[in-house]
Order: sequence, then structure tokens, then C-alpha cells
Amino acid sequence: MADFDWRKFVSGVAPALGTALGGPLAGAAIKVLAGAVLGDENASEADVAAAISSGQLTGEQIVSIKAAEQAFAVRMRELDIDVEKLNQAADEAVMRDVQDARARQTATKDWMPQVIFFMLAAAWAGTLALFYFAPLPVDEFLRALIVRAYATVETGLTGAIAYFIGSSRGSKASGDAVRKIAEQAGR
Repeated sequence: MADFDWRKFVSGVAPALGTALGGPLAGAAIKVLAGAVLGDENASEADVAAAISSGQLTGEQIVSIKAAEQAFAVRMRELDIDVEKLNQAADEAVMRDVQDARARQTATKDWMPQVIFFMLAAAWAGTLALFYFAPLPVDEFLRALIVRAYATVETGLTGAIAYFIGSSRGSKASGDAVRKIAEQAGR
């Protein structure tokens, strides 16, 4: 079940926990789910994901998830925490950070981000060419270093691209805003 989205499953069974998984309270939600599914609040997110994705949850575990969600929701109300508002505030903070970085770029006309982008693109292309045209070393350690270097450069390049053309999170925020406007206009 490689394409099974366990977070979407949790959102369907326990919407409050699903909402918490999408924001700053994700760690708390994982802890609650770990206790409900595995009986161990200290289990890792990977353990929780594997258990839920396995398709082997019992009826008791699903009931336990729902009960844990109710206890979680009560605790959030006791602490006066609105999970959706907290997630929205976190998303807005990320968007402001991106906007600030772009505003800085526009105001200072700094050329260094472009230089970094082109250096990363060249390093990525060079590493990719190494994979295709050069024999990889026999030594496992050296091979692992090359793969790690490629992954690091690719991650940096992805970040640089997101800086210049936006990210899927920004696209989601824009889409959400358009849907909200459309819903308000339809009333």
C-alpha cells in the first residue's frame, strides 16, 4: 500500500487529529495516535504511519483513535487552543517569511540568490552526469557519499526553485483564498 495516505485516513476517522497533523501540533497528534494505535505514546511517527498504512487496524484500535481524538479535543478546549487557527497562523507566518525574502530581494537587487541558484544547478547537472557517464566507485562508502552529495544538491536546488517561482504551499494558499472568495460570493 505504497500510495496509501495514512494522514488522510486519520482525517477521515478523527478529523481533529487530522487537522492537528497538518500544523504545529503534529507532534502532539502523533503522540496521541501512537498511544491509541500502538499503546506507546513514545512510538515514532514512522511506527504510527506503518501501523496505520498496514491495513491491519482492528476495530478496537479505530475506536481507540476516536476516543483519543475526543480526549485531544477536550484538552485543546481546556487549553483554549483552536487547532485550525493555530495551523492557519503557522501557514501565514511561513507565507510572510517567503514574502519578506522576496521583498528583500526586490529592494536590495542582490544578485547572490541567482548566483547560488546557478551554482546549485551546475552542481546538480554535474552530479547527475557523474551518475550516467562515470562508473561509480566500488567502495560502498564512496558511493554513499556521492549519492548523499547528489541528494543534498538536489534539495538545495529545489529550495532555490521554490524561492524564485513559489512553492506548492503557496499555490495551496492561493487556491484556498480563491475558494473562500468564491464561497462568500455564492452566498
